[in-house]
Amino acid sequence: MRLNGLLMGLLVVALGGCTHIKGVVIEDPSGRPMRTAVLSVGKPGGIAAIETHPVDEKGRFDISLLPSDLSNVYLYDGATDPQLTLRHVDEQQFSDHMQLHMRRAHPGNLMVPTDINIDQ
Repeated sequence: MRLNGLLMGLLVVALGGCTHIKGVVIEDPSGRPMRTAVLSVGKPGGIAAIETHPVDEKGRFDISLLPSDLSNVYLYDGATDPQLTLRHVDEQQFSDHMQLHMRRAHPGNLMVPTDINIDQ
């Protein structure tokens, strides 16, 4: 019984330190919500990939991050190989009204400039 109380106490402390992020992923250049976007804690396909959070039908996301995950958040287009559009989301962009921009990878043009996908 004492161990359960200790575990619950640790869980409360851990959740109290969580960072909440919420927002939408916009497809460039159309400006429409990108319904195939995915936020990942850890690089997808990597050893450290912990969890994924697909956006909803309106491109929205709403997740909580543990302090240990803050520097390990990525965004990619889930409709293709994640490595084609994978972008790191910087902690300085975190808020409860984020707006992330992303271009889809196209079969004829797999190279997407690295500086265009994430904006606040």
